[in-house]
Amino acid sequence: MVGEGGLAANVCGHVFASPSASQVMAAIERVQSPHGTLVIVMNYTGDCLNFGLAVERAKARGIKVDLISVGDDVAVGRAKGGKVGRRGMAATTLAIKLAGALAARGAPLDQVRHMVEYAVKHSATIGVAFDHCHVPGSTSWSQLGPDELELGMGIHNETGHLKTKMMPARDMVTQMMTMLTDESDSDRSYLTLPKGASVVILVNNLGGIPLIELNLAAKEAVNFVLAHGLKIERVYVGTFVTSLNMPGFSISLMTVYDKILDLLDQQVEFSGWPQAAAQTFVARIEEEKTETKNDSLVSKCGQLIEPKILEIAIRGAAEAVIKAEPEITRYDTALGDGDCGQTLKTAGLAILDRLSSYPLHSTADTIFAIADTIETSVGGTSSAIYCIFLNALANGLVKYSESVFPFIPASQYALNTLMTYTKARVGDRTLMDTLCPFIDALNDRSLVEAVKLAQQGAESTRHMAARLGRSSYLSNEQVLGSNVPDAGAYGLAELLRGMTKALINK
Repeated sequence: MVGEGGLAANVCGHVFASPSASQVMAAIERVQSPHGTLVIVMNYTGDCLNFGLAVERAKARGIKVDLISVGDDVAVGRAKGGKVGRRGMAATTLAIKLAGALAARGAPLDQVRHMVEYAVKHSATIGVAFDHCHVPGSTSWSQLGPDELELGMGIHNETGHLKTKMMPARDMVTQMMTMLTDESDSDRSYLTLPKGASVVILVNNLGGIPLIELNLAAKEAVNFVLAHGLKIERVYVGTFVTSLNMPGFSISLMTVYDKILDLLDQQVEFSGWPQAAAQTFVARIEEEKTETKNDSLVSKCGQLIEPKILEIAIRGAAEAVIKAEPEITRYDTALGDGDCGQTLKTAGLAILDRLSSYPLHSTADTIFAIADTIETSVGGTSSAIYCIFLNALANGLVKYSESVFPFIPASQYALNTLMTYTKARVGDRTLMDTLCPFIDALNDRSLVEAVKLAQQGAESTRHMAARLGRSSYLSNEQVLGSNVPDAGAYGLAELLRGMTKALINK
């Protein structure tokens, strides 16, 4: 945060240690201003003492300088913190931003100090860590358990508020936000938050959490604040105050008014502050959904399959892919991106969950419903392929409803339709190596024989070079050397096998 609109200098000591007073003094001498110099430290004993010593030396030399410490952590309450006060955490970033913006406008030292005092008084922070950070060069360090988190851990591995089991993000953030906003907690309540109060939220990466999880924490924090009747003016998400490689994050709240927002929005020329903040939030999104239903399908297709038989077939197929997920995932991890098994399992679970609501009296309508379930529950290539085929199959049943057994021409129609959207064919090491033999066999063979051919097709992909899909980017040696079938082909074969087995055992 060193640059125009921010700090004039930053003085670093060794890892987790304050710099010496002489280092701080050297910085103060170099950044003297006719307005004076404000030294901002986080509230830790070593920093307060060493920076304080440097400030007193500077004053003795006639330099106009003042010091203020930022303490915003609510993990250690008033009773435990005693005279030490709150530890410095990520709200220090907000204090620096406000001070830097005001100083850039030429404000005198006392005004800049008062602005930092405002930030300290009106801010609160709580962090959570999923493990301790590792100090470089250290041969050993303490760790949390594999299913453990520490709420309120400090940025130097200091003990937090409590250790507990891992929990869903919503529960975790709710507990953190409650600690920040509960005015009835006399030990930790530092903010006055009447209904409609304006606040900014800062969600900080403590160093080792993926961005996708950091954004999830931000989303849950926003939802909590909106649900509690506060007005969110800005949300800042990023890496502000880190603790080396600590996997965790902190959330800071600060109450604000227009002048504060104006200073926060002032453009800066350093990399540690986001160039834009989220400013628009809605508690919920309402959307009018018009349900479209093709009532003509029932009358055109009739009851091709008895509802009970149709239910058995669907359940058998879904349960088969759910059971096969670990093996499908193993195959896809070897040569793909590892998501095929989970995609099929998620779709299978969603189908089972909605099975009782399907219009089983109409085969075509049920197939449409299954396609809709897949589309809304999962994404990716597999989802699109299954949905195209199933929608075309339902249309084919309408188109060939007068046939003796419309499933045969309808299946071929669906396959031909799918082929207009993909270049995959037999021999390309895709699910087509399973689907095509199955549909071709339906013309003159039993369902059991067709499934056997489908399984043989899936197994044959072990010995094929990939021409399409993610594995096509790999060398033939890698693909053939893996000796695994295509995950999509194997997953479809398991689906067909499960469906047929359920029908036979009905």
